[in-house]
Amino acid sequence: MSDPLEYTIDPETLREVYADPAAVRARIAELREEIRTAPDEVAELIARGDLVGVLRGSGALDDAVNEGRAAVDRAEIAGTHAQQHTARVRLAQVFQWRGDFAEANLEFTELLAAAQQFGPVIEAFTHQHAGENAYAQGHWSDARDHFTRALARREELDLDEADSSRIALAAAVRHLPDAEEDA
Repeated sequence: MSDPLEYTIDPETLREVYADPAAVRARIAELREEIRTAPDEVAELIARGDLVGVLRGSGALDDAVNEGRAAVDRAEIAGTHAQQHTARVRLAQVFQWRGDFAEANLEFTELLAAAQQFGPVIEAFTHQHAGENAYAQGHWSDARDHFTRALARREELDLDEADSSRIALAAAVRHLPDAEEDA
């Protein structure tokens, strides 16, 4: 398996921007091969989850939805409850990127209600992506609240992902009217 792809977070859209499109295409091919040759269902599920994220980040959103649905199906068959939850978060994120907010909102409502039972890392992951969903719809206060929760958990656990939560929180706050910033 190769190193993770390098990307930055666009401070306005909050979307990943990959540094090397050729490396993205190569990683997609590697992940498809990992899925085909997976030694077991768990390995397939992990590779499929990674593929959903790379496809989404590359803009191949129709393919990402198809792979996301396959990942959710695989997680329901062979994954833990936490893996099922994470697969659904990734699929909801693809819906959000496509602008399918009705589907994304429905998923995130259910996912947020269940997130705490999977521990602080998955709870933070869920709030981060629910925040991005709110942000994409211009719901700045909701986005700020989700990003604040994600950041608090990530800082508490000293996770590298805290940086993306800081970027997202700053973006949401920039959009708030002055009176709401202090709320």
